[in-house]
Amino acid sequence: MKVYLLILLGVFVSCKSNSKAEPTENLASDTTVPEMENDSTKMVRTVKEFLGWYKSNYNKANDFGFTFQDPQGNYMVNLDECQKYLNFLKSSGHISEIYEKEWKKYFESKAQYLKENLQNEGPPEGFEFDLVLITQEPEIILNKIDALQYVVTNNEEGTTVVRIEGELGYDFEMNLENGIWKIDYIATMNYD
Repeated sequence: MKVYLLILLGVFVSCKSNSKAEPTENLASDTTVPEMENDSTKMVRTVKEFLGWYKSNYNKANDFGFTFQDPQGNYMVNLDECQKYLNFLKSSGHISEIYEKEWKKYFESKAQYLKENLQNEGPPEGFEFDLVLITQEPEIILNKIDALQYVVTNNEEGTTVVRIEGELGYDFEMNLENGIWKIDYIATMNYD
């Protein structure tokens, strides 16, 4: 009888081990799965990261010699320095080709303007404010990057606008370049 019970027990254990076992533990509870970012979150993160980068690199970004005075004391635009500035902004990883092209046009138009409209008292027109945030007080934004309210206001396939809400009124026009959101243009009600 003992042998019979042992054989029966062996068959029972053998059958049990060959059947499909139901999982007894929840793998997800043992594994941390990062929350997936949606596009709106990525867009806002891009703006915040760029502003943080700009704040950290503010002095270097504004150390480029955009203008110089010719022998007669008139201001001229140094397009080589302007290009170095744009390259520096692009090194942040958040500025698009569109942004660079728009600002090249801006610098070229200011160069032409200062050739046609001689100015020897400064600051020269078009260079009297922070060129990224279009204000003479960029610290208003840069000192409260995380406290600002960001809203995605226009999200079409491949393009969007991230707005900083409130009295500051900034719009960051963006596009998707190779799967990464990049800034095309920064507009403010104080200028545009």
